[in-house]
Amino acid sequence: KMMPGEYILTAIPLNILNAIIITNILNPVKVPPKEDVVITLGQADAAAQKEPFFSFLGDSILGAGKLILIITANVVAFVALAGTIDNILRLIWPVLSLENIFGVIMFPFAFLLGFEPHSAFNLAQLMGLKLVTNEFVVMGKVTDTITTYPAHFAAVLTVFLTSFANFSTVGMIIGAMKGILPKEQNDIISKHVLYMFYSGVFVSLMSAAIAGLFVW
Repeated sequence: KMMPGEYILTAIPLNILNAIIITNILNPVKVPPKEDVVITLGQADAAAQKEPFFSFLGDSILGAGKLILIITANVVAFVALAGTIDNILRLIWPVLSLENIFGVIMFPFAFLLGFEPHSAFNLAQLMGLKLVTNEFVVMGKVTDTITTYPAHFAAVLTVFLTSFANFSTVGMIIGAMKGILPKEQNDIISKHVLYMFYSGVFVSLMSAAIAGLFVW
């Protein structure tokens, strides 16, 4: 109820499809013929002994609790890091912040989405705020005024916000992976934090652009 529901429901399938498209563009996977085989699961494990239900349940509860703590700690750390950087930037110049920096970076993309400069700058500022904080912060900020915006602006903004492309979500991903993967694989993921971040931004922009084509 914070944003127009029809645009949120539109954004979800768009994000799924565009995530597949952007992933294949940025990181194409080529499978050699010898690895292009069909494997039937379940045959090798048919004779394996099943774990007792309550043992499985206990392990699942402990694993989930550990994972929640790790994710929470990583989100807090990422948000705190963004806040620290903001405070340092404000010491240099009072109007300087991560939100404003990302707002400037997002301005050309907002302009290309079909807005005149003033509206594009306002949209870019909201985009920047979402990237630094999360979608719910921006939704809470505009929920009382979203119905007064032009239809094109409301559609593009809502679809862009309906995603998890922000620093706190990157923290969640890293936290989740640390809870279930070995250190070597975690190190690979950690090296590609920025890659994950701008991949998510591209997906959000592509979804917003497609939705904006049909709403004016």
